[in-house]
Amino acid sequence: MRLKTVKSEGLAHNSYFLSDEGETLIVDPRRDCSIYTELAKRECSVIEYVLETHRNEDYVIGSVELQNMTDAEIAHSKETPFKYGEHNLSDGEVLNIGNLRIKALYTPGHTNDSVCYAVYESTRSTDAMMVFSGDTLFVGEVGRTDLLGHDLCQIQSEKLYDSIHEKILPLGDHVVLYPAHGTGSICGDSISERVISTIGYERKTNQLLDMGKSSFVEHMIMLQLLRPPYFGQMEQYNLSGPPLLCEAVVPQPLNVKEFEEEIHQSTAVIVDTREPGAFASSHIPG
Repeated sequence: MRLKTVKSEGLAHNSYFLSDEGETLIVDPRRDCSIYTELAKRECSVIEYVLETHRNEDYVIGSVELQNMTDAEIAHSKETPFKYGEHNLSDGEVLNIGNLRIKALYTPGHTNDSVCYAVYESTRSTDAMMVFSGDTLFVGEVGRTDLLGHDLCQIQSEKLYDSIHEKILPLGDHVVLYPAHGTGSICGDSISERVISTIGYERKTNQLLDMGKSSFVEHMIMLQLLRPPYFGQMEQYNLSGPPLLCEAVVPQPLNVKEFEEEIHQSTAVIVDTREPGAFASSHIPG
């Protein structure tokens, strides 16, 4: 078995490459997917499945892109009307790669289509060894519950509490936790800087897991988290399937004179894609 975490640092997003016996699945892939095909080539493995934990709202998912590159089958929850994918998973439904058994756990709360994936060492094993928890449970934190609107935050928080306590924690303290985001993500309030955890460690250190249901719901309702306007566009992309990068128009480079002419156009928008430190050291005024 091979497991590789692929990090998108700017979004604090984690995707996962899991392979066994020459077969691979990818969990929550980012849109620039060549990193997964390169890993598969290195492992002499075929990407069989792409698993989505939910529709996501903070980045464009790469499922359709990766399927176009590999012919992998896409799986996600049956609770959301995705316009693509081969597997609309119900709670408890199972997929296999190599000797591994992957079980879908329906865990609404962050969104109503949230799914976690418990991984078992063999088709006969009854004890999970790891879980891909999406935006349901993070290291030191839980997923936000306000995305459907503040008026539904109480209902979503109650769902999230039940999902964590009825589906995730019962997997066992030994189970290793692999969430979809790390510290810095706006999908949770105060996600820990620790990259990895276990259910047992979270049970002992994650204060939100020590709360009763009413206290948990009250805490979640009181949170004031940023919701950038691009979230809505990302959700639509992710539900319908974003345009393929191979079909995107590639911007043409401009010389200095052409650039000066362009920036004075009323419709011009300039995006500096360098790191913040580079921008601070030198940039074109305005």
